[in-house]
Formats: sequence, C-alpha cells, structure tokens
Amino acid sequence: MRASRFHYLPALFCVLGLSACGFNAPAPKRTPPPPTPPIPISTISATIVVPARTIADTLNANTRLQIARLKDQPVNCGIGTCKLNLVALRAGDIAVRAEEGQLAITMPFVLQAQMALNTHFFLKTKARASATGTVDARTIVVLTKNWEIEPHTFGTVKLSEGKLKLGPMKMSLADVWNHNSDHLSRTLFDTLDKHIATDIRVKHQAEQLWGRGFRPVRVGKAPQAWLMLDPQTISISTPQTMNGAISISLALNVQARVTVGNIPPAPAKIPPLPQPSAYHAASNQFSFVVPALLPYGEAAKLAQQRLEAKPLHVKGMTVRFKTIAFLPSGQDVIVQTHFCVAQSWDFTGWFDSCGTGYLRGRPVFDAKSGMVRIADVHYDIATAGVLLATMRLLAGDALGKALEPKLVFSVTKDIGKLQSEIRAALAKPQGRGLVLSGIVDSFGTPVLTWTKDGFLASFSAQGRVKTSVDLSTE
Repeated sequence: MRASRFHYLPALFCVLGLSACGFNAPAPKRTPPPPTPPIPISTISATIVVPARTIADTLNANTRLQIARLKDQPVNCGIGTCKLNLVALRAGDIAVRAEEGQLAITMPFVLQAQMALNTHFFLKTKARASATGTVDARTIVVLTKNWEIEPHTFGTVKLSEGKLKLGPMKMSLADVWNHNSDHLSRTLFDTLDKHIATDIRVKHQAEQLWGRGFRPVRVGKAPQAWLMLDPQTISISTPQTMNGAISISLALNVQARVTVGNIPPAPAKIPPLPQPSAYHAASNQFSFVVPALLPYGEAAKLAQQRLEAKPLHVKGMTVRFKTIAFLPSGQDVIVQTHFCVAQSWDFTGWFDSCGTGYLRGRPVFDAKSGMVRIADVHYDIATAGVLLATMRLLAGDALGKALEPKLVFSVTKDIGKLQSEIRAALAKPQGRGLVLSGIVDSFGTPVLTWTKDGFLASFSAQGRVKTSVDLSTE
C-alpha cells in the first residue's frame, strides 16, 4: 500500500511544475497602421457688398471741387490743331445704380473752356466758352492678378452748344468735344474709375480672410479642441449686382479639421496672399472633418480597470492581467498582455503561471451605440505556439472570447460633447471688419479607423457661413 501511494507523487510534481512554469511569447510581426484618412477640400466664402449709394457718396465727396482739368490739350478744332484748357465742375449730385452686373452712373456737369488757335493766316487767337453736360456711363469692375481693382467706365457725354469764336471762325464747344470725344470723355471716365477703385477694397478683405484661416478657432474646452482651416487657395467671383448693391464673393479653399489637445502652434509666418483663381458660383457652405480620438493608453487603462475589478475565469482557471497595451498594426490591433493563470485549487498563488502573450483583434465601431470594440480576439501565432507547449488548457480561443467583453469603449459622450461645443463656437461671430460666423446644419455618421496614436472615430460637420463686411472699420 505504501509503495502504491508514492507511485502518484512524480505525476503530481510534474503537474505542479508545469503549472508554475512561466511563458514569454516573442513579439508579433507588425505592419504600419492604416494612414489617417485624407482631409477633403472644403470652401468658406465671404461676400463683400458695396451699396450703390455708398459709391455715389464717395464720388460726390471726391468731386466736390472739380471733376477734371486739362491744360494745353491738343484737339482737332476743324481748321487745324488747337490747344484746349478746361475745367469740369459738377452741376448736381452723381447718381449711381447697380444693375446687370455693372454700375450705371449719371453725372451732370458744367465746362469752362478756353481754346487757342495758332495758324499762318491768323495771329494767335483765343476764345472762351462754357457749356452744360451730362455723363451717362457704365462701369465694369475687373480684378487683376495682384488683387487690384480696375474699374472700366465707358459711355456717352452730352454737351450743350457753348459758342466759340476764333477770329472769323464760329464753332461750338459741343462739336469740338464730339470730334475729340475719345480722349476728352476719357478724362471724365478716368476720374470716375479712380474714385470707384477706392470704394471697392477687395485686396484688404482678401488678406483678412486669408490670414484668419491660419489662426486656430477654439471649439472645445474639456478636452480642448481647435478648428484648423489650413487654407490652400483663394478664389474670387465676378461682380454681381442685387438689391441696389454690387457684391464680390471671396472663397477660401481649405483642408479644415479639428484637433484635440493644446492649441496648435501658428505658422511662424503667414504665407503671402496668393494670386486669385476664378470662383464661378458663390456659396456659403462649409464642411470639415472632426476626429474623436480614443488614445491607446486611455483605452488600455479602461480595460485594465475592468479586468482588475473582475478577473476572467476560463476553463476553471482564474486569469489575472497585470498589464495590457494596444499596438496598432495594418489589418488589426495587437493586444499585448502580461497575465497570470491561477489553478482553482491553489489558494496560495504559489503555482501561478505568468508570462507575456500577444493577441490580435479587429476594431469595430457601432455608430448607433457609439461603441468601439475589439472583435475576433485570438492569439498571435507565436503566442499560441508557446501556450500550446506549456499550458494546453489556454491554447484555444477561450481566452480571446472571454477577453472581448472587456475591450469595449464608448465614444458617444465625447462625440456628443464635441458636437455641442462646435455648434456654440461657430455661432459666435469672429473678427472685426470682415466678420464670420457659422451655422452647423448636420453632422455625418462617424467612421472608425485606427492610427499610430489611437482609435479614431471621424465625422464631418456641414453647415453655412454667415459673413458681413463693415467698411467703416477699414
């Protein structure tokens, strides 16, 4: 009997030895994590509106003393070349209308002229005359590649007779004007162009919009979140007329995104305003991407807390996780663990088997519930081989299945909070002179990916930009 009793001791020690042995699996092969999704180009536009009444006020103020003056201007006077001196004065208010994409201008004026003739038949002869007239003109506004406004005014000048007598010759100032209308009328049109250009200050507004695009806009407090526009190009539309005003739309083409964390550093130097490209359709729409990042460290901390509060029980054994970490890979995420396996009969813990192992799983996102989970958790091939050699009871998929419910993380609260803060931040007017604010119409369905930093649930924000331009602050 005594011999048969000790017959089982070698087998018992063998089991105990295997139970207490450790294991360390080699690090698994990793491929680069998926690239961060490209940021789409979106457009933010601001419309400069200049009422026709404002342009008329400027023209009247700047032509109060005189419209134009010519001295010794060579003109064809019918009997040779004469020299003309004249002063054009405004005879009433200038009227400006905005219509058909142009400015329609009516300007009453008076002329005070002196004309001199010098020929072989007559001695030097001078004549004076005055006349009244009206300018009926149209102005087309174009923009140069250097953001300079170039008004082009054209039209007709109607002039009363204004009798001139040069020696025995009699003629009218109106006839002289009509024979030389190309350069005499141009004198009046150039004056209008000069003063119109000072009222439509597109370059300054474009520089404001371009520079503002490089400044972060705070859209979240805890955690801090910042909207970065990252301007790429800027466009401008052809002038439009509506409701008695002329309007020009500026479009900032941006790669807008939201970053979470401390305020991003501003560029050391804002790039100079680029040449404008054509903007064919005015729009006030915007769209940008908002990332809701769950860092791997934070996810691991949550999983560790759950596993410490309630250890796993697999096939009659208690599995305690000492550490857990997530390592990104191309097609999946690696779960790096250091865990110990305790036998149910060992209340001392002396015979725990501890070691490092690696599991793999596929991140999945349920947009409806806002939950990120690691699905299909299984051993990495090398880890499975080590466990098969040392602990056959854990060599299957039981540990992975038991671990999956612990690897579930909610991002609903973070996404909801971020959306609320974005709505509030964009609704607040930004800037002076050129004032921008935004209305969020909708948020897109989040899409999950994973990067080198964490699980990334990205969603889009779509809405409308409200703009206003206060010329009085210029």
